[in-house]
Amino acid sequence: MQDLHSNIEGAIAQLERVRKLLGKTNARQIRSAELRDLLKATALSWFQTRRPPLTSAVREEVLSAIDDPYRAILNATDRNSAKSTYIVAIGRAKTSLLDARNDALLPAPSIRTGDAAPVFAPLAADPQMQAILTRRWKECTECLQANAPLAATVMMGGLLEALFASRANKLSNKNHLFRSKAAPIDPKTKKPLDLRQWTLAPYIDVGHDLGWISRSAKDVAVILRDYRNYIHPEKERAHGIMLSPDDAAMLWEVTKTLSKELLTMKGTT
Repeated sequence: MQDLHSNIEGAIAQLERVRKLLGKTNARQIRSAELRDLLKATALSWFQTRRPPLTSAVREEVLSAIDDPYRAILNATDRNSAKSTYIVAIGRAKTSLLDARNDALLPAPSIRTGDAAPVFAPLAADPQMQAILTRRWKECTECLQANAPLAATVMMGGLLEALFASRANKLSNKNHLFRSKAAPIDPKTKKPLDLRQWTLAPYIDVGHDLGWISRSAKDVAVILRDYRNYIHPEKERAHGIMLSPDDAAMLWEVTKTLSKELLTMKGTT
Protein backbone atom coordinates (compact mmCIF):
# COMPACT_ATOMS: atom_id res chain seq x y z
CA MET A 1 0.00 0.00 0.00
CA GLN A 2 2.90 2.34 0.67
CA ASP A 3 4.19 1.86 -2.88
CA LEU A 4 0.72 2.66 -4.22
CA HIS A 5 0.61 6.00 -2.46
CA SER A 6 4.18 6.75 -3.57
CA ASN A 7 3.30 6.08 -7.21
CA ILE A 8 0.24 8.33 -7.17
CA GLU A 9 1.97 11.18 -5.34
CA GLY A 10 5.02 10.81 -7.56
CA ALA A 11 2.91 10.95 -10.72
CA ILE A 12 1.17 14.12 -9.51
CA ALA A 13 4.51 15.76 -8.68
CA GLN A 14 5.88 14.78 -12.09
CA LEU A 15 2.91 16.36 -13.85
CA GLU A 16 3.35 19.56 -11.86
CA ARG A 17 6.99 19.78 -12.91
CA VAL A 18 6.31 19.43 -16.63
CA ARG A 19 3.40 21.86 -16.30
CA LYS A 20 5.77 24.45 -14.83
CA LEU A 21 8.23 23.89 -17.67
CA LEU A 22 5.45 24.38 -20.20
CA GLY A 23 4.51 27.58 -18.41
CA LYS A 24 7.98 28.97 -19.05
CA THR A 25 7.56 28.90 -22.83
CA ASN A 26 5.48 31.45 -24.76
CA ALA A 27 5.32 29.32 -27.88
CA ARG A 28 1.88 28.11 -28.98
CA GLN A 29 3.37 24.86 -30.26
CA ILE A 30 5.91 22.71 -28.44
CA ARG A 31 8.76 22.21 -30.90
CA SER A 32 11.59 21.66 -28.40
CA ALA A 33 12.85 18.09 -28.78
CA GLU A 34 14.10 18.10 -25.18
CA LEU A 35 10.73 19.17 -23.78
CA ARG A 36 8.83 16.72 -25.98
CA ASP A 37 11.16 13.92 -24.84
CA LEU A 38 10.47 14.83 -21.22
CA LEU A 39 6.72 14.85 -21.83
CA LYS A 40 6.93 11.47 -23.56
CA ALA A 41 9.00 10.02 -20.72
CA THR A 42 6.48 11.36 -18.19
CA ALA A 43 3.64 9.55 -19.97
CA LEU A 44 5.63 6.34 -20.42
CA SER A 45 6.65 6.29 -16.77
CA TRP A 46 2.94 6.22 -15.86
CA PHE A 47 2.17 3.23 -18.08
CA GLN A 48 5.35 1.27 -17.41
CA THR A 49 6.27 2.08 -13.80
CA ARG A 50 3.55 3.81 -11.79
CA ARG A 51 0.35 2.19 -13.10
CA PRO A 52 1.07 -1.56 -12.64
CA PRO A 53 1.16 -1.49 -8.78
CA LEU A 54 -2.23 0.27 -8.71
CA THR A 55 -4.25 -2.34 -10.58
CA SER A 56 -5.07 -4.39 -7.48
CA ALA A 57 -6.19 -1.41 -5.37
CA VAL A 58 -7.83 1.03 -7.81
CA ARG A 59 -10.97 0.36 -9.86
CA GLU A 60 -10.45 -0.15 -13.60
CA GLU A 61 -12.70 2.76 -14.55
CA VAL A 62 -10.61 5.08 -12.36
CA LEU A 63 -7.37 3.86 -13.98
CA SER A 64 -8.89 4.28 -17.44
CA ALA A 65 -9.71 7.90 -16.60
CA ILE A 66 -6.00 8.42 -15.84
CA ASP A 67 -4.83 6.51 -18.91
CA ASP A 68 -6.74 8.71 -21.35
CA PRO A 69 -4.95 12.03 -20.68
CA TYR A 70 -1.56 10.30 -20.41
CA ARG A 71 -2.24 8.69 -23.79
CA ALA A 72 -3.13 12.13 -25.15
CA ILE A 73 0.22 13.47 -23.92
CA LEU A 74 2.07 10.54 -25.47
CA ASN A 75 0.33 10.92 -28.83
CA ALA A 76 0.90 14.68 -28.85
CA THR A 77 4.68 14.22 -28.64
CA ASP A 78 4.73 12.63 -32.10
CA ARG A 79 4.26 16.07 -33.68
CA ASN A 80 4.53 19.78 -32.90
CA SER A 81 1.34 19.84 -30.83
CA ALA A 82 -0.20 22.89 -29.23
CA LYS A 83 0.91 23.83 -25.75
CA SER A 84 -2.76 23.93 -24.72
CA THR A 85 -3.13 20.25 -25.64
CA TYR A 86 -0.57 19.32 -23.01
CA ILE A 87 -1.92 21.73 -20.38
CA VAL A 88 -5.45 20.32 -20.69
CA ALA A 89 -4.23 16.71 -20.59
CA ILE A 90 -2.04 17.36 -17.56
CA GLY A 91 -4.99 18.92 -15.72
CA ARG A 92 -7.21 15.94 -16.51
CA ALA A 93 -4.52 13.47 -15.46
CA LYS A 94 -3.95 15.24 -12.15
CA THR A 95 -7.68 15.32 -11.34
CA SER A 96 -8.00 11.60 -12.14
CA LEU A 97 -4.95 10.78 -10.01
CA LEU A 98 -6.52 12.57 -7.05
CA ASP A 99 -9.64 10.46 -7.58
CA ALA A 100 -7.47 7.34 -7.59
CA ARG A 101 -5.84 8.37 -4.34
CA ASN A 102 -9.25 8.70 -2.71
CA ASP A 103 -10.40 5.46 -4.28
CA ALA A 104 -7.54 3.46 -2.82
CA LEU A 105 -7.51 5.22 0.60
CA LEU A 106 -3.75 4.96 0.65
CA PRO A 107 -1.54 5.64 3.67
CA ALA A 108 1.43 7.99 3.77
CA PRO A 109 4.17 7.37 1.21
CA SER A 110 7.40 5.57 1.85
CA ILE A 111 10.28 4.85 -0.52
CA ARG A 112 10.97 1.19 -1.11
CA THR A 113 14.67 0.47 -0.97
CA GLY A 114 17.00 -2.41 -0.12
CA ASP A 115 17.05 -3.91 -3.63
CA ALA A 116 19.77 -6.53 -3.93
CA ALA A 117 22.45 -5.82 -6.51
CA PRO A 118 22.45 -8.09 -9.58
CA VAL A 119 25.42 -10.15 -10.70
CA PHE A 120 27.53 -7.90 -12.92
CA ALA A 121 29.75 -10.68 -14.31
CA PRO A 122 28.11 -10.63 -17.80
CA LEU A 123 29.33 -7.04 -18.25
CA ALA A 124 32.51 -6.99 -16.18
CA ALA A 125 34.82 -10.00 -16.00
CA ASP A 126 37.20 -8.16 -13.68
CA PRO A 127 36.27 -8.96 -10.02
CA GLN A 128 37.45 -5.53 -8.93
CA MET A 129 35.07 -3.80 -11.37
CA GLN A 130 32.24 -6.11 -10.26
CA ALA A 131 32.86 -5.01 -6.68
CA ILE A 132 32.84 -1.34 -7.70
CA LEU A 133 29.54 -1.70 -9.55
CA THR A 134 27.99 -3.56 -6.62
CA ARG A 135 29.15 -0.83 -4.25
CA ARG A 136 27.70 1.86 -6.52
CA TRP A 137 24.38 0.00 -6.63
CA LYS A 138 24.31 -0.19 -2.85
CA GLU A 139 25.14 3.51 -2.57
CA CYS A 140 22.14 4.35 -4.77
CA THR A 141 19.83 2.56 -2.32
CA GLU A 142 21.53 4.22 0.65
CA CYS A 143 20.94 7.67 -0.87
CA LEU A 144 17.28 6.77 -1.36
CA GLN A 145 16.99 5.63 2.25
CA ALA A 146 18.62 8.85 3.42
CA ASN A 147 16.07 10.97 1.49
CA ALA A 148 18.87 12.43 -0.65
CA PRO A 149 17.11 12.39 -4.06
CA LEU A 150 19.63 14.49 -6.00
CA ALA A 151 22.57 12.45 -4.70
CA ALA A 152 20.67 9.24 -5.52
CA THR A 153 19.92 10.42 -9.05
CA VAL A 154 23.53 11.42 -9.70
CA MET A 155 24.66 8.00 -8.45
CA MET A 156 22.14 6.27 -10.72
CA GLY A 157 23.39 8.19 -13.73
CA GLY A 158 26.99 7.32 -12.91
CA LEU A 159 26.11 3.66 -12.41
CA LEU A 160 24.30 3.45 -15.73
CA GLU A 161 27.12 5.24 -17.54
CA ALA A 162 29.53 2.65 -16.14
CA LEU A 163 27.25 -0.20 -17.25
CA PHE A 164 26.95 1.20 -20.76
CA ALA A 165 30.73 1.67 -20.92
CA SER A 166 31.25 -1.91 -19.76
CA ARG A 167 28.82 -3.12 -22.43
CA ALA A 168 30.72 -1.11 -25.05
CA ASN A 169 34.04 -2.60 -23.93
CA LYS A 170 32.60 -6.10 -24.38
CA LEU A 171 32.13 -5.51 -28.11
CA SER A 172 34.34 -7.71 -30.25
CA ASN A 173 34.25 -4.98 -32.91
CA LYS A 174 33.98 -1.47 -31.52
CA ASN A 175 33.46 -0.06 -35.00
CA HIS A 176 29.79 -0.83 -34.44
CA LEU A 177 29.73 1.97 -31.86
CA PHE A 178 31.26 4.60 -34.11
CA ARG A 179 29.20 3.61 -37.15
CA SER A 180 25.95 4.02 -35.23
CA LYS A 181 23.83 6.87 -36.55
CA ALA A 182 23.48 8.02 -32.93
CA ALA A 183 27.24 8.21 -32.23
CA PRO A 184 28.30 11.65 -30.92
CA ILE A 185 30.30 13.69 -33.46
CA ASP A 186 33.21 16.01 -32.73
CA PRO A 187 32.14 19.39 -34.20
CA LYS A 188 35.73 20.19 -35.22
CA THR A 189 36.87 16.94 -36.84
CA LYS A 190 33.36 15.80 -37.93
CA LYS A 191 34.35 12.34 -36.70
CA PRO A 192 32.87 10.29 -33.83
CA LEU A 193 34.10 11.30 -30.40
CA ASP A 194 36.63 9.11 -28.64
CA LEU A 195 34.81 6.61 -26.44
CA ARG A 196 36.35 8.17 -23.33
CA GLN A 197 34.41 11.38 -24.08
CA TRP A 198 31.00 9.73 -24.32
CA THR A 199 28.43 10.61 -21.67
CA LEU A 200 25.17 8.97 -20.61
CA ALA A 201 23.07 10.68 -23.32
CA PRO A 202 24.90 9.21 -26.36
CA TYR A 203 25.27 5.85 -24.63
CA ILE A 204 21.46 5.68 -24.27
CA ASP A 205 20.93 6.59 -27.95
CA VAL A 206 23.62 4.28 -29.29
CA GLY A 207 22.61 1.50 -26.90
CA HIS A 208 19.12 1.56 -28.35
CA ASP A 209 20.44 1.76 -31.92
CA LEU A 210 22.53 -1.38 -31.33
CA GLY A 211 19.65 -3.23 -29.67
CA TRP A 212 21.02 -3.27 -26.13
CA ILE A 213 17.93 -1.57 -24.70
CA SER A 214 14.33 -1.43 -25.90
CA ARG A 215 12.63 1.63 -27.36
CA SER A 216 10.44 2.03 -24.28
CA ALA A 217 13.48 1.81 -21.98
CA LYS A 218 15.26 4.47 -24.05
CA ASP A 219 12.26 6.81 -23.91
CA VAL A 220 11.94 6.53 -20.13
CA ALA A 221 15.71 6.85 -19.69
CA VAL A 222 15.45 10.38 -21.08
CA ILE A 223 13.91 11.57 -17.83
CA LEU A 224 16.83 10.17 -15.82
CA ARG A 225 19.30 11.77 -18.21
CA ASP A 226 17.63 15.16 -17.82
CA TYR A 227 17.06 14.97 -14.06
CA ARG A 228 20.67 13.95 -13.51
CA ASN A 229 21.67 17.32 -14.99
CA TYR A 230 20.10 19.10 -12.02
CA ILE A 231 23.42 18.48 -10.30
CA HIS A 232 24.23 21.87 -11.84
CA PRO A 233 22.70 24.51 -9.52
CA GLU A 234 22.11 26.99 -12.35
CA LYS A 235 19.96 24.50 -14.27
CA GLU A 236 17.91 23.76 -11.13
CA ARG A 237 17.41 27.49 -10.59
CA ALA A 238 16.52 28.19 -14.23
CA HIS A 239 13.95 25.38 -14.42
CA GLY A 240 12.61 25.88 -10.90
CA ILE A 241 12.65 22.14 -10.26
CA MET A 242 13.86 20.39 -7.14
CA LEU A 243 14.03 16.60 -7.13
CA SER A 244 11.81 14.91 -4.57
CA PRO A 245 12.17 11.46 -2.94
CA ASP A 246 9.28 10.27 -5.13
CA ASP A 247 11.15 11.41 -8.25
CA ALA A 248 14.23 9.49 -7.13
CA ALA A 249 12.18 6.36 -6.37
CA MET A 250 10.70 6.44 -9.86
CA LEU A 251 14.14 6.99 -11.44
CA TRP A 252 15.45 4.02 -9.47
CA GLU A 253 12.86 1.81 -11.19
CA VAL A 254 14.08 3.20 -14.53
CA THR A 255 17.69 2.45 -13.55
CA LYS A 256 16.87 -1.13 -12.59
CA THR A 257 15.01 -1.71 -15.86
CA LEU A 258 17.92 -0.40 -17.94
CA SER A 259 20.43 -2.40 -15.90
CA LYS A 260 18.49 -5.64 -16.44
CA GLU A 261 18.32 -5.04 -20.20
CA LEU A 262 22.05 -4.32 -20.42
CA LEU A 263 22.86 -7.43 -18.40
CA THR A 264 20.99 -9.67 -20.84
CA MET A 265 23.76 -8.90 -23.38
CA LYS A 266 21.25 -8.74 -26.24
CA GLY A 267 21.81 -6.78 -29.44
CA THR A 268 25.10 -6.16 -31.26
CA THR A 269 27.99 -8.05 -29.63
